[in-house]
Amino acid sequence: MSMTFSQWLSHSADAEFESFVRTRRDLLQPESPTIPALAAAASSRIGVSRGIEALDAETLEVFIALAKAARTAPEIPVADNPHFDPVRTEAALPRLRDLGLAWPTTEAGASAGDASLLERHPVWKIQSEAITLLPTSAAESARAHPWQIDPATIDASTAAIGQPLIHNSEQAAVAEVISSLRGLVDELAAAPISRLTSGGISKRDVSRLARTLDLGLEQTITLLLAAKSLHLIGVLDDALDPQWTAADDADSVLAGDRAELWAGLVSAWLRESLDVTQLAAGASENERLTVLATPKKALFKGYAQSVPAMPLLRVTVLSVLHDIGLGMTRSAQWIHAEVLRRRPLLQAHGSAMTEAVLHTCVNLGLATTPLQQPDHFGPSRFGLRLAAGLERAMVEHAKQDPSIAPLGVAVEALEVPGDVIAAVTEGLGREVDTVLIQSDLTAVATGPIEPRVHHILRRYAVVEARGQGTVYRIDAETIEDTMQAGLTPEEALSELAEISAEELPSTLDFLVKNTASKLRRVRVAGARAVLVVDDPVDLDVIVSDQTMLPAGLERLAPTVAISQLGPERTMHLLEAGGHHALLHSAAGPVRKRRVITQSEPEVSVRRRPRVTDGHLGEYMRILRSAPAGLPESVSTDEPLGHMDLLREAAEAKKRVLIRIADSQGHERSIEMLPATLNAGRVRGTVTSTGAEASLSIARIVSVTPATTP
Repeated sequence: MSMTFSQWLSHSADAEFESFVRTRRDLLQPESPTIPALAAAASSRIGVSRGIEALDAETLEVFIALAKAARTAPEIPVADNPHFDPVRTEAALPRLRDLGLAWPTTEAGASAGDASLLERHPVWKIQSEAITLLPTSAAESARAHPWQIDPATIDASTAAIGQPLIHNSEQAAVAEVISSLRGLVDELAAAPISRLTSGGISKRDVSRLARTLDLGLEQTITLLLAAKSLHLIGVLDDALDPQWTAADDADSVLAGDRAELWAGLVSAWLRESLDVTQLAAGASENERLTVLATPKKALFKGYAQSVPAMPLLRVTVLSVLHDIGLGMTRSAQWIHAEVLRRRPLLQAHGSAMTEAVLHTCVNLGLATTPLQQPDHFGPSRFGLRLAAGLERAMVEHAKQDPSIAPLGVAVEALEVPGDVIAAVTEGLGREVDTVLIQSDLTAVATGPIEPRVHHILRRYAVVEARGQGTVYRIDAETIEDTMQAGLTPEEALSELAEISAEELPSTLDFLVKNTASKLRRVRVAGARAVLVVDDPVDLDVIVSDQTMLPAGLERLAPTVAISQLGPERTMHLLEAGGHHALLHSAAGPVRKRRVITQSEPEVSVRRRPRVTDGHLGEYMRILRSAPAGLPESVSTDEPLGHMDLLREAAEAKKRVLIRIADSQGHERSIEMLPATLNAGRVRGTVTSTGAEASLSIARIVSVTPATTP
């Protein structure tokens, strides 16, 4: 007798049932520990799609072949079908069975012995929702799938890389990326960028920022997205001209522990859902994306996945690098093919995206490249520890939230573990607090520079080159802008001498003093205060007041007098003498502007209760102790139960009585012979009229087997 999925769950062996339950922890519902509810959840569209996500390329190929065969008949004679490779199918069927995607239609005989799986179960069935989720049509079958890459076109060679080079490159990368992040925030603080109506900034502004920082466009976008996630930059609270600029507390955060700052940067990159290659090039020819704005449309096509595409791609790339091993490298083509072998349905399957992730790994110190082969990539020590730490974190997170099964990846758990932070702290060199100021007016920092020294140099110089060290170019315009605030040549030279490792060169002394001599030709002092009154008698009282003698008031008109002091000091004297006065400002009161870093509203996510590890054994015992068969007269009011009953009726060619509600809430009954069930709708033949009908599952109130002959 052919078994439905719920019947197979009831009659399956204990080992097979336990393997399925432990694999599909996301389907377990504590409030409904019954076989029909479990079968309905596994048969739903979201249940099937999450199971498909967990397949590797070889298992997926077998499952697509099963789905193609199921288009003509629900029962698939796998053992007798020449289109199935027996070896690949034999290896794939246990995984498909554990995920609840396929099951045998008959029980194994008592004398099965050591027979193979196909010999014991020659006929199989699959979940019908898989047919619409997978490429099973003739047109889709004629095209090569993204994960089907010809091995002959892939450079499978390996290249060794020395340990000293790995150590130097990872330490230099960490120091450089921290310096670049500090420089990015510093530039936005000095020159805020106007916010577009979409909420982001234009590619032109990003390109200008990249040239200033001497970075690539994609690397600049990566740092901008991370700085936004870390709340280092935000939008200025100004309704007339909102601008992207540095946050109020950005300086204190950037001056903190560098390893912690790097860990926050890497964690933000791992969780970021946007792809820099699309942000740099645009989603399509007619749609240009702006940086720091949330796209209105989904960047990746296909059905919704349980984990966003880009975090899943980054985690998979780190896992592939980890398996390559320290001291060895592989080509970017090979790594991309391996990513698709492990995650064939990953929506971010473009080779350019994988290469961009690899280059970002190099920039963050997580990967290295040989000197003679820049297209080969291997893990660094930091990358190895991060990949292993993320794998441990997912295992621990699965104990708290089993719903991340069967993929086993959760975005909220993606963060740099403590052992990686400790390794980075140990590997980073000491920050230098002095620079070498040369006669050609360049200041060279031979290592990572302290933020205090950097901010002093930024007052007199511009950044010319960044890296593990930093080169500054002392500029006459910058010195002039700084000294215009009232700084004397002696004060400027003293401040520069404080951070200089050697005596200041004579060329710098001449430049500062020459700039000061030009500025002395025209000097601007604070203006005197002017008193204006409505009644001359009021001015008579103020002039005759002994308290106002320090102001040296000079009467120019019956209602106008000039004070020898500034406006603020004059106001203090008026208040001391008990005279009421108003400080006049042509521009009105100055409103203090603040930077808003939290632009998106917080979303509260409600999570269903899950079956924990401690209650899993009892949960399985309750499921197995339930009656083996579900009586046909029993119905359910849950949509998943409706789908299970409709699917079983379609396979058994039995009619059902469906009670459905219209848009106004009025209910009516329809007797139907279901034919197909997919995409949230049931299609079949109405018994009374013989017409074809398509009903929405969401509007169905109840489903019961038809009793009329």
